[in-house]
Amino acid sequence: MYIVRSLRLYIEKPLDEGFKVLLKDDSFHYLSKVLKAKVNQEVVLFNNTGYDFFGYIKDIAAKHFEIYIERKVFFEKEVFNTELAFSLCKNPCSDLIIKKLTELGVTSLQPLISKNSIFNHKKLDFEKKFNHWKSISISSCEQSERSYLPDIKKIISFQDYIKNCKSEKKIILDTKSKDMINNLYNKPFCSTSILVGPEGDFSQDEYLYAKQSNFSSVSLGDNILRVETAAIAAISYIKIINSSKNL
Repeated sequence: MYIVRSLRLYIEKPLDEGFKVLLKDDSFHYLSKVLKAKVNQEVVLFNNTGYDFFGYIKDIAAKHFEIYIERKVFFEKEVFNTELAFSLCKNPCSDLIIKKLTELGVTSLQPLISKNSIFNHKKLDFEKKFNHWKSISISSCEQSERSYLPDIKKIISFQDYIKNCKSEKKIILDTKSKDMINNLYNKPFCSTSILVGPEGDFSQDEYLYAKQSNFSSVSLGDNILRVETAAIAAISYIKIINSSKNL
């Protein structure tokens, strides 16, 4: 027997039980042309409030889908906050970081400009970049069935981030460090920030400033990892340690 999987969509509007929601424009195109959605097919909507709203497609018109919401389920936010701060890098590196870390459930993402960041300052449209990354995070939440979007923060300088970081545990990845991440991070912390450098690495002055500001320098091993690989590996490890609290 073939079972049709429930569709999952992010909607940026108030939702509740008994609501009838009209999905138009991009959502209509996605449901009709990409997913080939049918009447009576189950739909799960979420709006970053922690609730998943369960309903079904009640009607399909020429330019909209009508969704009827039958019930809602609330999901608590994770107790431990995890943040990844990453120096701007070439695409698809940045996009992959947003996509995969959203799937892993990172709390926030902080893009940075450091000495060796790779970007064209004249062509960098901050608002356009933010909207692009938010779109990626929404798609990742839809796919991975997460109810909360990560907080993607405005691009700031490396120095401003170091100066204002308030996390309980602060880590900077350093391939030259003799301390492995598992030696310094072996229990959950309420809030953790991990700093990942660009392809050209952080400068010695940047490493020094971070260490003087109570960032612990750690390594992920002997291999030289790509920026996105290091980000994924570090957050994955932190999430495993944090989840072990409940084991």
